[in-house]
Amino acid sequence: MILDFNADWRFYKADGSCRTVHLPHDAMLEEPRQENCQNGKDCGYFPGGKYAYEKTFSLPGEHLNEALTFLFEGVYQNAVVYLNGEKIAEHRYGYTEFTADATGKVRTGENTLRVTVDNSLEPNCRWYTGSGIYRPVHLMVKPKDGVRPVKIRTVSIAPAVVEVQTETEHAAVEIWDGAQCVAKGAPGVIEIPQAKLWDAEHPNLYTCVVKTENDEESVPFGIRTLTWSAKTGLCVNGKAVKLRGGCIHHDNGILGACGFADAEERRIRIMKKAGYNAVRCAHNPASRALLDACDRLGMYVMDEAFDGWYTPKTYHDYSRIFAENWQDDLTTMIAKDYSHPSVILYSIGNEVSETAFQRGVETADKLTRFVHALDDTRPVTAGINVLLNVYAQKGIGVYKESGSYKPEPLPPKQPEEKKKESGSAFFNMVTQNLGPLMFYMSKGKKGDAACRDVAEKLDVLGLNYAASRYEDDCKNYPNRLMVGSETIIGELPYNWAQVQKHTALIGDFAWAAIDYLGEAGIGQMIPQDTPGLPIAAGSGAIDLTGNITAESYFQQAVWSLRKAPYLGVRPVNWNGRKMTGSAWRMTNAVESWTWPGCEGQKATVEVYSDAEFVALYCNDKPVGKKRTKKFRAIFKLPYRPGTLKAVALDKSGNALGETTLQTAGQKTRLHLAPEKTTLRADGQSLCFIPITLTDAAGIWKPCANAKVHLEIEGPAALQALGSATTQTDETYLGSSHTTWLGRALAVIRAGTEPGKVRVTVTAEGYEPQYVDLTVK
Repeated sequence: MILDFNADWRFYKADGSCRTVHLPHDAMLEEPRQENCQNGKDCGYFPGGKYAYEKTFSLPGEHLNEALTFLFEGVYQNAVVYLNGEKIAEHRYGYTEFTADATGKVRTGENTLRVTVDNSLEPNCRWYTGSGIYRPVHLMVKPKDGVRPVKIRTVSIAPAVVEVQTETEHAAVEIWDGAQCVAKGAPGVIEIPQAKLWDAEHPNLYTCVVKTENDEESVPFGIRTLTWSAKTGLCVNGKAVKLRGGCIHHDNGILGACGFADAEERRIRIMKKAGYNAVRCAHNPASRALLDACDRLGMYVMDEAFDGWYTPKTYHDYSRIFAENWQDDLTTMIAKDYSHPSVILYSIGNEVSETAFQRGVETADKLTRFVHALDDTRPVTAGINVLLNVYAQKGIGVYKESGSYKPEPLPPKQPEEKKKESGSAFFNMVTQNLGPLMFYMSKGKKGDAACRDVAEKLDVLGLNYAASRYEDDCKNYPNRLMVGSETIIGELPYNWAQVQKHTALIGDFAWAAIDYLGEAGIGQMIPQDTPGLPIAAGSGAIDLTGNITAESYFQQAVWSLRKAPYLGVRPVNWNGRKMTGSAWRMTNAVESWTWPGCEGQKATVEVYSDAEFVALYCNDKPVGKKRTKKFRAIFKLPYRPGTLKAVALDKSGNALGETTLQTAGQKTRLHLAPEKTTLRADGQSLCFIPITLTDAAGIWKPCANAKVHLEIEGPAALQALGSATTQTDETYLGSSHTTWLGRALAVIRAGTEPGKVRVTVTAEGYEPQYVDLTVK
């Protein structure tokens, strides 16, 4: 039995304040942002802190003699768990789950569970981490001789045979396809007749139920095999697969680090709609909910354990505990992932410049062997930044310390103080300055020497920003399997052509699929006079609130996933303003032909298509016809309200598809589009409500902005309200927020009681709008 343990926690801050919260909870979102905090732009200018969570509970007497275990899916970080004042667990790493054994320690009547969290030593990461108990907590109640952990792997697919692994004695196994039991047996190998296989296009799932006289455990699984070699590539169920991948961080945008199941599923659903078939969890293990969503919706997963090993990237990061913790944290990640068919790659590190040296190569070998011993059904990779390794071998960009590490707060940061970047942050800085030159700098003998030794220790060599190596490495190392573990979206035409050309190159993971908090401003292309502190990266092909942007449509054109061309316009109302630039962003075009007050000004129009030519029309008059270059054609014309149309043409001039943008009418209104209207009364169910400023026909107006205000009646609460802007001084936790490019997003959280909910949105000068929801 699994008990939900997420409601009614007392949350204490260091100042002694206390209030009731419901998990998952991100304490960092509540901290006032500070321009001079040690976390700086890496964490979106949010500081860390020390916190405590307490929950009072009682259990029926029949459970007190059973095995009782608390499962914490994620606490950032340095968690210590106390039950009735007795310490029962502690865990350092903020990204792996852990358990606290309470067997024989829960007493009759009231009990108090207390969790202390220390995220005060900063900086300790290169992106937004969140703080506190940011993923769910469960109480596992089982007989002491109950079913022990169950693991499932596919032995073969013709016939379909799975192996059910458990140490439970005298257990029976049932395999269910929905409501139908399709196979029975004992732990061990079981054949499933007429089985439906799992892959990203056909995410068929079964349920394995392991039973004893007094207990049972259910585990969803899929039937699928993996094989890999340079000659065959990566094969799922015997068929070669090319990974259309994207990298994501663990946060959920305006929800912060909170790991709601509905939010995780929404991310994967939007990625699937955008054309991805693979996700890289950068640079820490995925949540259970995200893997569940990938299993259900069909998304391949590269799960990544660490951002670094023993060399620091920030002063207080994981490198300080790597030596004593890596085995436990890898074991935990693999145990979580083992039965998930979506997980097809394990990554043991990201941009681990340690691999430029012999000790790092030996570490890669040690970690790879360790993973194979736990799970030999999946290949092991690591994201190797070749240029970073080259620099490291020259002593450039390497983290250096003047003294021994001290686990204590750093001295206050001075406003004018500039940090000397190292490691991945150093590479980001260099990339921002050199741009396209980075493509060539990983090529050649020095780049080869910097990654050759570690490549021999990995099943798949992951290459970060080193696509220039593909052609030569496929020729010079015929047994080497490779993946573009991190790449720039604008370089996808070359990268994807290489992926299609070479069997040994299994896919491409773009940075980034979805925008994220932290690394603030690294990918933004906005006016330099935009107010507020940078808060988000701005490098996502899908923005912070889930809107699919031009870069994502560009990817779809390169992947040949759409017939109709994409038609976008760089914001005409930003003409004449100084703009920020980014190596991680190729465009800021949006799907709109509504730029009031800009009549006659130059408009830059971008069309993406895999067709030979595209033609552009304004108000039915030809603007021009162009051959697409690298799947893109750019037109310049004066802005005139009306209709803008792009047509994709083949070599003979035949139309293959078209896209039209229509200028919006004058009247502006608030448009609400709830993504669902029924929620579960479980305290976890979320409703996402995009808020858009449109005309009466629903045509988006990106020049219109307003400060929107939300009111909620009924058994639900506002979890977050925000926009996709990369710079702001507004909070996501208030009931008011200013739109960005005419858009905002509200996230409503159901309570635990059924009933009707009305969400009303108002803004000065606009008619109020509302949506009705039902909590069941």
